[in-house]
Amino acid sequence: MYTLYNVKNWGSMAPHMVLEELGIPYQSAWMTPEEVRGPAFRDISPLGLIPAMRFDDGYIMVESAAIIAFLTASHPEAGLQPEVGTSEHAAYLSWLSFLGSNLYPAMSLGLQPQFLADTEDERRWLSARGLKRVDELFDLTDKRLEREGPFLLGERVSAADFYLFMLACWARPSEAALRERCPHVAAIGDAVRQRPKLKAVLETHNVMQPKD
Repeated sequence: MYTLYNVKNWGSMAPHMVLEELGIPYQSAWMTPEEVRGPAFRDISPLGLIPAMRFDDGYIMVESAAIIAFLTASHPEAGLQPEVGTSEHAAYLSWLSFLGSNLYPAMSLGLQPQFLADTEDERRWLSARGLKRVDELFDLTDKRLEREGPFLLGERVSAADFYLFMLACWARPSEAALRERCPHVAAIGDAVRQRPKLKAVLETHNVMQPKD
């Protein structure tokens, strides 16, 4: 059984959604932000980052996109990813990588500039640049969805849509503002919120309704 180190409405939310949708045995090790930042958690996640997922043999996996890719490949019967070896699966991995290595870091820079800046002026500058890049990447994604959607892989839902949903929940100045500007991203959010298996998870993370 997997153990997901989990913080409400943090980066563990998308892997948590995937675990619920897969319907496989797992448990959440709920943590507070203070516990994540403490030294004991560094023994679990060397960078002190959420999520982390422990296997029964003690191995601990980190990085949200990698955890999602592993889970969906390990349980293909759930249909949250295309068949391995196909161009559709290549597109799925590309989207996970894009979200994890472009949109997520820009979001982190915009929301937590203190990790890379020393002065208040530097923090304000980095935050503004990060959030500007977030807007650009959401706009790019929305244009792709307009051409190729309604989901990231066209007509089929995948776990990549769950990942996009998580990032959209963190948008600034609000998810509601993002939804107004990016209607195709908003449509994915609506579809995710309508999935019965995800209702309890989304309520736990307090994202069942878009924030104004």
